[in-house]
Amino acid sequence: MAGSKLGVRREVVQDSYKDDEKGSVTEQSTPPMDQLSGLPTHPLVVHLPVVLLPLAAIGVAVTLVRYQWYLRYRWITVGIGAAGVLGAILAASTGEGLQHDVSEGASQAARHLIHEHVEAGDMARTVSIVFGVILVLYAMVPWFLARRAGQPEVTDDGKPSGAGGPSWLRPVLMALVALAAIGSVYTVINAGHTGATSVWEQVESGGA
Repeated sequence: MAGSKLGVRREVVQDSYKDDEKGSVTEQSTPPMDQLSGLPTHPLVVHLPVVLLPLAAIGVAVTLVRYQWYLRYRWITVGIGAAGVLGAILAASTGEGLQHDVSEGASQAARHLIHEHVEAGDMARTVSIVFGVILVLYAMVPWFLARRAGQPEVTDDGKPSGAGGPSWLRPVLMALVALAAIGSVYTVINAGHTGATSVWEQVESGGA
């Protein structure tokens, strides 16, 4: 009986060890959310807002020049802007997750610059979301009002028909989307600049 009990205990211990081993393998094989193929996600996704938000701002500028261009390019501008906003959200969230790792062992100056970069990224995310919302309103409100009125947005001579809302609506939307585009581009550039400065500071500190 003692031998059989000892054998049962040994099997239980072995099974428990196998379960722990499987759990550790599963944990090791599951990549963190802030990594992609073993690389930090932040340096990869940060290129999305850096490229797409200025491109959306250029699209906004084009639509402000001529009403026909507004009708032709507004939806593609909205699509580019939406992708840029999503990129800004991903870049800020992954940057916050990476902050602790890159701050370890860094100099005081480097940690200060990393903190500034994270704050700049948060600001870029907020401003880009505002830009995205205003951009959608800039494109959709006149379109929706014209459809509800059952009239085209443009006359035969290429001018606004008035079906897209009162006469003051388009100038207000134009001013808002222009300011939001400028703010979005500025904050993205500032976030990129502070990020590059923090990386360079770590390189210099490491080489010192």
